[in-house]
Amino acid sequence: MVPLLIQPSYKNLPGEKYSSWTEQAQKSLYAENHPLDCMNVPILLCSTQVKKFQGTGSRLFFLGRCLTEGLNSKRVVVLSNELLSTHDMLSPFESWSNCTLKDTQSNTSRSRIKFYYPMDSTSLIKSVEMPAVGALYPREFEVRGYWWWKAQEITYALRPKIETTEAMKNKFGTSFEDMIVFQVRRTDKTLGCTSVYGKKSAIKCKSEAHAPEFVNYIDALNKFEKNLSKHILVVTDDVHIKQEISQVKENFYEFLEPEPAPKRIPDKQGKGGIYKARALKDAIDILSMSYGNPLIFTYSSGFGALALQIKQTRENFCSDWSSLDWGKREWPPIGTISEGGVRGVKKDTKLTSKICGVSGWGTYPAESESNYCSVILKKSSKEGGDGAAIFAFCNCKSR
Repeated sequence: MVPLLIQPSYKNLPGEKYSSWTEQAQKSLYAENHPLDCMNVPILLCSTQVKKFQGTGSRLFFLGRCLTEGLNSKRVVVLSNELLSTHDMLSPFESWSNCTLKDTQSNTSRSRIKFYYPMDSTSLIKSVEMPAVGALYPREFEVRGYWWWKAQEITYALRPKIETTEAMKNKFGTSFEDMIVFQVRRTDKTLGCTSVYGKKSAIKCKSEAHAPEFVNYIDALNKFEKNLSKHILVVTDDVHIKQEISQVKENFYEFLEPEPAPKRIPDKQGKGGIYKARALKDAIDILSMSYGNPLIFTYSSGFGALALQIKQTRENFCSDWSSLDWGKREWPPIGTISEGGVRGVKKDTKLTSKICGVSGWGTYPAESESNYCSVILKKSSKEGGDGAAIFAFCNCKSR
């Protein structure tokens, strides 16, 4: 029998240390990308092009690597105009830099402009210590671990504009800071592109993940300490989600009205563009998911993984969340917050962030003040029935 996984509460744990590290990382990214003189500063011209169909999560995951390469090479990041739908995706967020493409034309000396293609660089090569796809970190933060850094990178890349934050407040009021959030990813992620867009579509992709049933989200939620005063937000692309919500037997849960995302349309280059009007909705979905308390999602979704990275940074890497699957290799499911070694990042290497205690499924979180947070893992699909693959609990809350 699986125990109720309610997290214990502790005081005076190292949240301030992680907060100061985050502040240092964010200041470094901002300072590098906001020079006083954009006309002569070295520039990293980062390609927005992609080789195949990629959604918002996957595209921004790789694009964020430009920020890291910029720090390593001491260059300001400027994004190319090769794929304008990428700029649409980023339009609800603050610009990464105060320099623009116009600044690349003012001083064309050979060494000033370096072209960088984040989808195809030597730093993508896998190694024993970095088996995950896209492992890249700045030298100055090397000791803190790659997955700690990736959360910093995404947090900087997706800083919401004032208008975006206001749109969130208008939609949710102040409740967005304390909602339960489910991310239910369906359509092309679980069915493949042919099933969604048709055989003649230019968008090609295979099914990448299993679609959990809605009851699996409720089961995962019940492992956390209940707070029935909270609303539940369902972020989804499934237009039939209301029918599943109506079948929930626990009638004490109150769901907000879901707004399924519209189907993506191909851009001119067939790379899975989005409606310009949808960019704001995507941004609000990612940001509202990052406030989920708890957040219950599927790590196989890059969209959801972006939200988790932001959540981890905001909450000093002590968060309540659960994933109903293991996720892809690019997103080691516990790499951001654990010792690693289970998936994705080799244990006991300098590239690993050692923050949370990790235990096997069925083990109650260690009741120790030294255990800042706990990760409970289902090691195989046969263990624990059809339950969630990962639970993470913050142990640092006041009693």
